[in-house]
Amino acid sequence: MNLPEIIKVIVDTAGQKGHGSFLYLEPGKRITIGRHAGAGQDVLTIYNQLVSKRHCCIYRIHNELYVEDLGSKNGTELNGQRLIPHQKYPLTTEDRLTLVSGLVGLQLESESDFEETREYKISELLDREVQLHDHLQSIQVGREHVTLSKKEYQLFKLLHSRLDHFVTKEEIMQYVWPERCIEDAELVGVDEVNSLIYRTNKKLEFGFVIKSVYKKGVYMKREESASEPQMHMLQK
Repeated sequence: MNLPEIIKVIVDTAGQKGHGSFLYLEPGKRITIGRHAGAGQDVLTIYNQLVSKRHCCIYRIHNELYVEDLGSKNGTELNGQRLIPHQKYPLTTEDRLTLVSGLVGLQLESESDFEETREYKISELLDREVQLHDHLQSIQVGREHVTLSKKEYQLFKLLHSRLDHFVTKEEIMQYVWPERCIEDAELVGVDEVNSLIYRTNKKLEFGFVIKSVYKKGVYMKREESASEPQMHMLQK
């Protein structure tokens, strides 16, 4: 099987097929799929308590693609068949990969399936380059630089990792306020989330805007000429 240079691994969330979190799988690399727990950059996180912290992984060896269950509690299925833990199985972009008896789906797209991309001059790419500085809680886009509060930075980081893809209100709450997503903690209200989006949007005048779509969630996109901040409230 001749694999494309880049494969996109996407989580299919209920009612939002193709708009879930995703990572790009390059040759010689691997992606671990698991429940959100402050994971690293090579972990595709899923916000579902039935998914194990290290549920399964997808990796590439030379020109072959494999999937392996990492001893998950509720299992990984390839074309409906549950995988034996810690054994590698050949995988193609045509296969159906699911977790927890089909509750969560994983979609693989080859680069030929991606949206058509525009060719950029080197100067344009430098102007659009985005750098995130965790220790400073700051963002640099080309020559523009902005410092955010801790919660604003967490929101931006989450939405930027899922650029142009929907993020639900619950995902924002769990990622930005993990200390309040435990038993007996004060719940995060939608007004609190809206306020955070508003404050963050005001600081993103240099090229990003956060928007929402009723009953789907919030997403962030690049704007070439974002002269005015835009606020799109979550629906209660």
